[in-house]
Amino acid sequence: MSAAKSIAVACGLGLIFAWMESLFLHYGLAGRLAIKGYSGVSPVLLFLAVHSLTYLVTGFLSMRRFSVRYWDGVPVAGCLFMLFLPVFLFFSDSLPSGPGTAAAVSGLFFSAAGAALFIGRWGVLLSTLLPEDVALVFGLAPLAATFFIHFFVFFSVPALLFAAPLFTAALLYGTGGWEAPGNEPLPPLPNFPIWRLAVFLFCFYAANGFLLSLIPVLFPPSFPRADQISDWVRSLSALGAALVFRFYPHANLRNFYRGAFPFIAAALFLLTFSPYRTPARFTLEGGLAFLDLYAWLLLVYFASRAGAGRGAVINFGIFIIVFAGTAANYHVFPHGADVFYPNESNIASFALLGIFLLLLVLAIWDGREGPIKLGPDASSEKDPEGLRGEIAGGETERSAEEIEKEQDMALRMKLMEFNLTRQETEIALLLLKGAKDLNICSLLYISRNTLKYHLRNIYRKTGSSNRRQLKSIFD
Repeated sequence: MSAAKSIAVACGLGLIFAWMESLFLHYGLAGRLAIKGYSGVSPVLLFLAVHSLTYLVTGFLSMRRFSVRYWDGVPVAGCLFMLFLPVFLFFSDSLPSGPGTAAAVSGLFFSAAGAALFIGRWGVLLSTLLPEDVALVFGLAPLAATFFIHFFVFFSVPALLFAAPLFTAALLYGTGGWEAPGNEPLPPLPNFPIWRLAVFLFCFYAANGFLLSLIPVLFPPSFPRADQISDWVRSLSALGAALVFRFYPHANLRNFYRGAFPFIAAALFLLTFSPYRTPARFTLEGGLAFLDLYAWLLLVYFASRAGAGRGAVINFGIFIIVFAGTAANYHVFPHGADVFYPNESNIASFALLGIFLLLLVLAIWDGREGPIKLGPDASSEKDPEGLRGEIAGGETERSAEEIEKEQDMALRMKLMEFNLTRQETEIALLLLKGAKDLNICSLLYISRNTLKYHLRNIYRKTGSSNRRQLKSIFD
């Protein structure tokens, strides 16, 4: 059932992505507005500005005290706002030039806000899924977007403007996205402040934007730019990264993060010394896809531990992603140019900016602080001297915590005798505490295949064949 739900979520997100990308590339909204007399700021930048600000506003509204009031109305508002665009465009044809342009631009604003409401709501739903299902959605959503683009381009692009909001609303309802998730937060990521997550997201997606802006120059296309949205290299890279996380036995956030940089280094080497561009393109896109999936898994991980505030974490995180990517990819031209691509004279500057930001990403977080430690931290500082005798209730609470830490440390010392790895030790501790498979996957952020791999090693090293025998060893 989880795989079916993941596919439905991927289709819902794919519809929104296809709608957003076809709006300008295939429907030609910028050209249609120019025909109506619009000559202001690029419609693409206007769309992205409203789109990103909607995430910011929704993030504030998603805080605990507001979440119940607005939660049920978000999908309805998102659907209506997206439908405003084709309706306003239809009526603008029968209006004079000035009011017609104003109506069309208003529809653009509403639709940008509606798409953001939907994507934010899908993100909240992702925070309730297992990590392997999140990875599956990440890999399938670009493929779903490509399919929907080709389907509606073949039949009717304007039909996509009506179909996308209606179908994605239906999928959101069918997958339970209209219901508020549970408010009980999971254990947080230890010793990692959320501001570092914000800096990481901004630096990576700015670097990602700079490097992706070089692709049309470094890898000249053999087909028109409007068709590159269905670029199979990028879609296959995302799917490949998702499959690695889902099926590779050692996949977790830590080694997944580190595994991205050899791909990027290989791409830089091939671009410098190899006359063949295809391997360089694959390695570059592959490394960026690994980091992209890593960033989304990390954002979803934080959101899943925020309880009622998960909507705020998701929307603020997506705001940073959209803002950073827009700042790196787009440039405001006075005459309505949509996309800025570097020319031959500034390729080096853009590449250096992207590489510098990627190195900064590596510096602010080297992957060591992953979701590995759980439960009481045996290395945490003890209570300062002189604070132990304040009140009896506090004294009892501290005593219980100390007892739990001592028990945890005793189990760790016993497990050390079996030469378990760090990850195997954490899994064994959770098993001994009675945790179920799904809880272990959610807490450690690993897939079920990875868990099965480690369980086999734990049973082999401890000489047990199941959980009951494992517990009997430590009784």
